[in-house]
Amino acid sequence: MMMIQKASLRRRKSIFRTSIPYLYVLPSIIVMGCLLAYPMFYNLYVSLHRWQLARPDKPFIGFDNFKAVLTDEIFMKVMTTTVIWTVAGVLLQMLLGLFASLYVDERRRSKGVLRSLLLLPWVLPGVVTALMWSWMLQSDMGILNYILQSLHITDHPISWLGSTTHAMWTLVFVNTWKAFPFWFLMLLAGLQDIPNDQVEAARIDGARWLGIVRYVKIPHLTPIIGATGVITTIWTLNYFDLIWVTTKGGPMDTTSTLPIYTYRLAFEFFDFGKSSAMAIVSLVLIGIICSPYLRAMLKSIKE
Repeated sequence: MMMIQKASLRRRKSIFRTSIPYLYVLPSIIVMGCLLAYPMFYNLYVSLHRWQLARPDKPFIGFDNFKAVLTDEIFMKVMTTTVIWTVAGVLLQMLLGLFASLYVDERRRSKGVLRSLLLLPWVLPGVVTALMWSWMLQSDMGILNYILQSLHITDHPISWLGSTTHAMWTLVFVNTWKAFPFWFLMLLAGLQDIPNDQVEAARIDGARWLGIVRYVKIPHLTPIIGATGVITTIWTLNYFDLIWVTTKGGPMDTTSTLPIYTYRLAFEFFDFGKSSAMAIVSLVLIGIICSPYLRAMLKSIKE
């Protein structure tokens, strides 16, 4: 009988010990649950009702808001713009960050200075970046047009942000300038973890710079590229400040991405039901787009 009681007491102590770490993090889980779960469920609740400021009643309408959003003629235009904005932005950020990290990694004396300078665009607040570039890109008084005309590259001012042809690609360039330092920092950290003996062995075997990058450095950077790709894809999809401050989604909705369209549905058209539905659609799309990255990351971790 005593042996049974001792075994039961040990089992209780073991359960108590194993549950202590969970008890420590329980308050944080509760707080995060309230901060994240409640807004998500409330957003879902609003999306299932006709929630318009112009109408006092808020009847339940099921998935009508989702149908209205997905069948709206502007939705496909916004989706196309969002895909161009995200794919072009992430690819350019990755390429520029890769070249910058490879260059800085091979510098010995100026590595710290170059790293600090390249990180400056990333640490600037989004609104500051947007205002700074909107002033420089003004068609009449912007410094960029002044330089181009002074060098006789163009004989007339270019409307960088007011043209349906130039606006989107101008914003992609500005976003790349601001966001590529994050890629640079992540890839530089990965490059510094590559053993020097592998690089030296490749050089002894006669490999040139391009061969070393392709067959030695890039394979080591693949997990970092996957993880950084997921993060920057989510950031770029949800980026709001730059577009709203510079163009507000114009001209003619050519720079209107999913966050801009969602914001306008709520605070210009005061249709919070459709805006909430659009936010849920955006969340689902982010999950679909990022799932290949996540699968690749899990596969590389298992290997």
